Amino acid sequence: MKNLGLAPNAVTFISILLACNNAGLVEEGCQIFSFIRDNHNVELTRDHFTCMIDLLGRARRFEEAAMLIEEVKNPDAILWRTLLNACKIHGEVEMAEKFMRKMLDHAPEDGGTRILLTNIYASAGKWDSVIEMKSAIRDLRLKKSPAMSWVDIDREVHTFMAGDLSHPRAHEILKMLHELVEKVKNLGYNPDTKFVLQDLEEEKKISSLYYHSEKLAIAFALWKTCGRNTTIRIFKNLRVCGDCHSWIKFVSLLTGRDIVARDAKRFHHFKGGICSCKDYW
Repeated sequence: MKNLGLAPNAVTFISILLACNNAGLVEEGCQIFSFIRDNHNVELTRDHFTCMIDLLGRARRFEEAAMLIEEVKNPDAILWRTLLNACKIHGEVEMAEKFMRKMLDHAPEDGGTRILLTNIYASAGKWDSVIEMKSAIRDLRLKKSPAMSWVDIDREVHTFMAGDLSHPRAHEILKMLHELVEKVKNLGYNPDTKFVLQDLEEEKKISSLYYHSEKLAIAFALWKTCGRNTTIRIFKNLRVCGDCHSWIKFVSLLTGRDIVARDAKRFHHFKGGICSCKDYW
């Protein structure tokens, strides 16, 4: 841009930091952030800080990320939640608890962070802590957004919720889903029950994984478009879980179909058993 005589602005740098974040380019992101700090023509915003906190957190540089939050005047819950999400990805329960306490100093009534911490406890199998946190959430009268996925086929949008089998074609969906599960297991897929946030027996955990909204949507799309070679496109309101991400990779390999999924974090393009995010999201 400089060679072309163009001056990057605050939005330009947000885009660059997001690109570094999505690609896991930690050092490059740090260099860009330092450049913005030294460039008095560009003002650092919360969006710049959020990108850097996410980038550092995903690289397990939690303390550096926390120090950045402390630099922000009146830091909100979103900044702390970004760091807590990185703790969830890496299974850092004690670190998450530490940051949770700091966050409550700034936003004592925030419920979204409590829900996130509940999920962290569940992933770690700390069920007593899950019960305690859920009690606090009930006291605040909070509700977690249900996981939902949408798929557009022939200009008709079909909606799926996790565990909901009320779709008119539920029989066909389940038949296709069970066939896919058995076939991808032969290719090496292994259900990852750490993404089941309930205290269940192992067999029930595995069963519950099969009814995540994105799996239902993809099974329906494959049944509905059988014989075609079109790209399957789905949207999800939350971040796709690690088990579903792995499952979709195997499905793309098995079927030879491209699958594009847009979740709360980014776009994923699955093709031939590989995702465009390179398993970093």
